[in-house]
Amino acid sequence: MTHSPQAPYFKSEFYKNHAYVTVHKQVGSKINFYNVQFYNQAASRYDTYESLFVADNGPVFNGTAWSQIVKLAKVPARMLVVGKPCLSSDASNTGYMEKGALAAAFKRAYDELGYYSGVSYWQYFSDLNGDSVKQVATYMKERCQAEPTKCV
Repeated sequence: MTHSPQAPYFKSEFYKNHAYVTVHKQVGSKINFYNVQFYNQAASRYDTYESLFVADNGPVFNGTAWSQIVKLAKVPARMLVVGKPCLSSDASNTGYMEKGALAAAFKRAYDELGYYSGVSYWQYFSDLNGDSVKQVATYMKERCQAEPTKCV
């Protein structure tokens, strides 16, 4: 089973019933992974390595970068798949990263944070020639072949 919440749903103080912090505590063991939407969240951009993986300190929904969710919401890193818009037109306001920049961010996250959960795209069929998926998937495949015990 999987879910696709937006990143801010993992920061409990934003929501009365603590949103996905509560979901994860109550039924997280039954969920295989979360395809976290790191896009379309007001002024929180998630458009650099730092704001996506390390620390999102934007004026809205701050504290919801990948590593902040792992640390503060206590969700295992292996369960958090980064979801991104495939094209800039697939994001209504924030979160788009050019495919080379996104691939570089995944490489850096793998090297510095041990990220190996992959990527999910909104509007897969926006990637008509498969370039976005290929660029990120090629890197992830190389990493998984090098260290298969880390890949799920």
